[in-house]
Amino acid sequence: MSIQVKFEKDMAILCLEGNFDETSSRSVEEKMMECLSKDVKNIRFDMSKVKYVSSAGIRVLIIAYKKALKTGKKISLAAMSPKVEETIRTVGILPMFV
Repeated sequence: MSIQVKFEKDMAILCLEGNFDETSSRSVEEKMMECLSKDVKNIRFDMSKVKYVSSAGIRVLIIAYKKALKTGKKISLAAMSPKVEETIRTVGILPMFV
């Protein structure tokens, strides 16, 4: 998986490309933690190029949400494919990111 981080005003955007699975989840979590330590109010996961999300990817999203909640920041998911959105909706965490 490719992970790029962009900053726009008070937002960090993690642009993910590939499969968000056990192999890539550790790297995504590390980048997300770096973003949480920055002076930003919002963190957005750009999911437009994510092909698949496994339970390991779901775990990282839940960790991101919980950590952001503690620090007063918001996490959002953007541009999900129908398949990825269906996975996130099925496990019941989509409302956390709206």
